[in-house]
Amino acid sequence: MKDVAVIGAGLAGLECARLLEEAELDVTLLEAADAPGGRVRTDVVDGFRLDRGFQVLLTSYPEAKRSLDYSALSLKAFRPGAMVWQGGRFHRFADPLREPVAALGSLFDPVVPMMDKIGIMRLRRDMARWKNMEYFEHPERTTRAFLRDFGFSDLAIERFFQPLFGGMFLEHELVTSSHFFEFLFRMLSSGSACVPSLGMEEIPRQLAATLSPGTLITGACVKTLKRSKGRFTVEVEGKAPVEARAIVLAVDERAARLLLSQGNGEGKLGAPREWNATTTFYYAAGQAPVDEPMLMLNGEGSAAGPVNHLAVMTAVSKSYAPSGTHLLAANVVGVAPDTDAEIAALEQEVRAHMTRWFGQQVGNWQIVGGYPIRYAVPRQQMARWEKADTSVQFGSGTDRGARIYLCGDYRETSSIQGSIASGRRVADALISALKKRTTSQ
Repeated sequence: MKDVAVIGAGLAGLECARLLEEAELDVTLLEAADAPGGRVRTDVVDGFRLDRGFQVLLTSYPEAKRSLDYSALSLKAFRPGAMVWQGGRFHRFADPLREPVAALGSLFDPVVPMMDKIGIMRLRRDMARWKNMEYFEHPERTTRAFLRDFGFSDLAIERFFQPLFGGMFLEHELVTSSHFFEFLFRMLSSGSACVPSLGMEEIPRQLAATLSPGTLITGACVKTLKRSKGRFTVEVEGKAPVEARAIVLAVDERAARLLLSQGNGEGKLGAPREWNATTTFYYAAGQAPVDEPMLMLNGEGSAAGPVNHLAVMTAVSKSYAPSGTHLLAANVVGVAPDTDAEIAALEQEVRAHMTRWFGQQVGNWQIVGGYPIRYAVPRQQMARWEKADTSVQFGSGTDRGARIYLCGDYRETSSIQGSIASGRRVADALISALKKRTTSQ
């Protein structure tokens, strides 16, 4: 019998299993897919590396710094700032602290009023003074309300904050928690947005490589959970059942609710979280529209076209495409078509939008992949750091007091930081609980 069976090998499950093994517990990690990573996966198609949806790692994430070997990931950074399309051309937003010369050149650019540029510096200064989670002391509201209360104009919100942070939140309305915005703004200001040179899947691969041989079992689809005589039994499709002293559900919220319903535990999760959707189209091009590793933002809003932002991935890491070609990622926020016809129609809208940006060269772009993701990230309407319970009651009768542990970004924050932090919190709680149980016996 295992000490712990962790179900789900996304970032949260991998981190939880890693820490449990560090504590010398006997762990099995069950993953239904053919490889670990959950939503952080990379497909290789004709030599192109296609992340499953546009994703980046913020190097300032505290949990990522603690758990990952950045050097081994060979991180490649986007240039700070962004290029904003508005009024028929791109306007550069450069980081005045890290790229002062470039920032000076855009100081009088009219795309955003001068007072808003000063406001961004003031916001950055204020957040640099805070320590740990001091922004939790401020009233929580929507990001849009926070920006307005801080004094930013509607132009700055619509042309800069909405496409930049809407692309991170995956929602245009900026209803995401102001606490989460402040956290991400600080992370962007103090670190870099990066991708591993070989794609985002290198992150879960690195975590999986730290596990003992045989701990991770892929292709293991869990069908049922049972609790009897002081132990859990995990029924796995096509494989032998697994018995364990404790269970961690590191799957998404919908799968967790389904498994918990077998022991009357789903009601303890509260109301289901809303999820934000996205679609990413990848294009191969012989010539890149720009040669800088910068995000290109839609500063004209969704009425101008569906693309929220575009990135030339090969400008960040040449390994994303075969030699002599370029890979472009066009990201649409809030939309994930269900049918092939709807996906094809959206792709044509994206291509037409990009033609208005880059001209007739877009007609030569070859589509190499499209990823409509209905459940991309949980909507972060409240900051939930260190708030969600790590376990819920499961079972009935004499086993009614049994607990099942839960981790994932829906239990914490909608980010790589939240996923890893959730895995760490559950591992800490479970190690403590098992030690107490052993002592009492």
